Amino acid sequence: MIAKHIDRREFVAAAGSFTAALLLTGCQDETIAQKISENVIDLLRKNAVSDPGIVWCGAREVPDNVASTAKLHNGASGVDLLKISGTVYASDGKTPAPDTLIYLYHTDVHGIYGRSGEPRHGRYRTWLLTDRTGSYSFETIRPASYPDSTIASHIHMTVTTVEQKEDWIDSILFEGDRFISDSERRRAGQKGGFQPIIGLEKNAEGLYFGRRDIKLNAV
Repeated sequence: MIAKHIDRREFVAAAGSFTAALLLTGCQDETIAQKISENVIDLLRKNAVSDPGIVWCGAREVPDNVASTAKLHNGASGVDLLKISGTVYASDGKTPAPDTLIYLYHTDVHGIYGRSGEPRHGRYRTWLLTDRTGSYSFETIRPASYPDSTIASHIHMTVTTVEQKEDWIDSILFEGDRFISDSERRRAGQKGGFQPIIGLEKNAEGLYFGRRDIKLNAV
C-alpha cells in the first residue's frame, strides 16, 4: 500500500511538472509569434531592394504603419476614379498570402511621375500590407500614358514578403487601351500570375472597379 501511495504521488508530481512545462512552452511560442508579428515591417525592410541606383522599387521606404487599403485621390472631378482590389496568393495560386507588402505607383493625368518637390515616383504611390485573407485594395485616379508616347497607361507594382526579396510584377494595364501591344498580351501574367490586363466596371457613383490578383513565386 505504501509503495502504491508513493507511486501515485510521484505520478501526480510528474504530471504537474509536465503540465507546467506545456504551459511554459505555450507561453514562449505565443511570445515568439507576437514578436514576429510586431516586427513584420522590419523583416520586410530587410528584403527590400536597398541599392539607391535601382529606381523601380520602393519597399525600403515603407512607413511603420501600413494597411491593406489606401486612397490616393481627393475625389477631384474631371478624372476617372478607380478602385482596384485583389488577393495575393502563395505560389500554388490558392493559399492566401497575408503580410505581403505591395508597393505601387503611377503617373498623373498628364503622364508624369514625380514633379519638383515630390517623391521620385510622384504623389500617386503607396504601400499596402495584405490582411489575414491576403486581400488588398486601393483607390486612385486613372493614370495617363507618358507624354507623346504609344506606351499603354499602367500602374507599377512590386511585392515583398518576409521570405522573398522585393521584385516587380507585371504592371496593371487597362483593357481597351489602344496602346496595349501584342507582346504585352502574350507576356501577361508571367510575373505575378493571373491577368494583369484588367477590365473596369463603372458604378452609379462614377467609380470604376477592377481586380488584380497576384501569385507569388515559389520560395
